[in-house]
Amino acid sequence: MIIGAGRLDKQIKLYEPTTEVTGGVHTTEYKLKYTVWANLKQVTLREIIKSNVELQSETYTAYIRYKAGITNRWRVELPNGKYYRINTINVDSVAGSIILGIELDNSITQEIAT
Repeated sequence: MIIGAGRLDKQIKLYEPTTEVTGGVHTTEYKLKYTVWANLKQVTLREIIKSNVELQSETYTAYIRYKAGITNRWRVELPNGKYYRINTINVDSVAGSIILGIELDNSITQEIAT
């Protein structure tokens, strides 16, 4: 799916995990890697039921231009200031885009490095 530039109307932030070892203890922090324009669409209850996916409080689809290295270990910050985990990643190399399936995860809020 090719996304027109005018439809990329929300800025989102993508955080890459980094692991540090201190005294034998592994800690993961998330550092800002990309700030990108996206087309966000909240997934409706009807779509969740239709796809047989477990109900989440906030689930979105984010269409972005291709960026290298994004994995499901990354975190996403939406314009609402909340942090989301990446559930699915679909790369369309022909269109040069990525479709991210993301869901709210309040437990990760404290892990993001500012």
